[in-house]
Amino acid sequence: MAPFDFFIALDGNGLNGFEGYAGVARLRCDTERDTYALAVRYFHGLAGGHATQVNPQGTVGYLGNLAQTLLFYDPRTQDELTRFSTLRFCAPEVFYQSQTHVVWTAERSFITVLGPDFYAFELDDLEHPTRLGPHGVTLPHAVKRSPSGRYLFYGAMDHDRHGYANQVGVFDLETREARVVRLPATVWHLGTHPTRDVFYAPTQRCEPQRGSEFSEYTIAHFKNYLFEIDGPTATVTRHCSIPKDLPGHLTSDVVVTEEEVLYNACASSVVVRVDLETLQRVRYLDERVGALESARHWRTAWSNVLEAASRANIPGEPHVLFKALRATRWSALDGSYGLALSPDRRHLLSAHRGLNEVRVYHYPSLTLHRRVPFPPIQDYFPGLISRWEDPRLGFHHATLSTTTAV
Repeated sequence: MAPFDFFIALDGNGLNGFEGYAGVARLRCDTERDTYALAVRYFHGLAGGHATQVNPQGTVGYLGNLAQTLLFYDPRTQDELTRFSTLRFCAPEVFYQSQTHVVWTAERSFITVLGPDFYAFELDDLEHPTRLGPHGVTLPHAVKRSPSGRYLFYGAMDHDRHGYANQVGVFDLETREARVVRLPATVWHLGTHPTRDVFYAPTQRCEPQRGSEFSEYTIAHFKNYLFEIDGPTATVTRHCSIPKDLPGHLTSDVVVTEEEVLYNACASSVVVRVDLETLQRVRYLDERVGALESARHWRTAWSNVLEAASRANIPGEPHVLFKALRATRWSALDGSYGLALSPDRRHLLSAHRGLNEVRVYHYPSLTLHRRVPFPPIQDYFPGLISRWEDPRLGFHHATLSTTTAV
């Protein structure tokens, strides 16, 4: 099999990626030769790196961020191509409202969100986007195009003014109409079925600070769901629920095959596997870091504990911190965020944030094949970040490309 690239958005060495650094890591994988070459690039003057999408032609990459900036880079070199402020069109209602995800519609054309609407952009004329219509939800997050190309599927974030989202959206690109699917819990992320206009969405259950502030949310220790949602009818056809004391808290990337759904439960340090035949059999790939290895990564563990304590009102509401610790299974290190299946479906790649490494598993057995360590963030900010500080690059959403590795 030809080499392929695994791109990971970077948000730096903090717990709150909304406010952190912004960069992209690339891991070039040649699984036939079992070689892995990495490259890292941070973009100055930009904050809150979150997700990256590469166009099908492999000529343009987009770094979604929390800084209201469209940033494009060459995925073959990771050099910046251009950046563009979206504040000329609208200001965010909340700090975390931004263009975190895009959907490519052609080599230099894409769709993203501005305020209450979807807009179509041309990379060569960013100043004049075309309004497609309202999205209908609180604040769209992950956006995917259906296999037929007709629909956009998107999650929705909780909102300081509107409360819990508890919804997803389906936007028809032919009629330019949106339909909202009401849910019992909030969904940020999703994955599409390989051939059918169906998507699978695990819940992202958060609790606000001071009753209504989600900008520094804490982990909610409630049961979680995985929803199967039909695009043409905009209805939940099946769902699976996971008890609160089983690992399944917070999510990131979602991979869907003909047989199963796999997704990161990053707070619980597992990759969740749910079969598609029944949507009942739930299995876990445990990536939780043990006590000995946690001790070796004490800078990261200390950083997470310190930032978590700074976000919670420990004297007044100590239960908030204890709920979060229960959700993380008492681990001070975060789990994996980026997830992708190799083109030949023989390997699953998992970007482990806490350990600052990419894990390569054999698929479908999910036995560990290789751990690929990444350099510390201090290498990219010499003199600005102390060697005593947290060394994580800040892995977040990831994507895979076969057209850039040529």
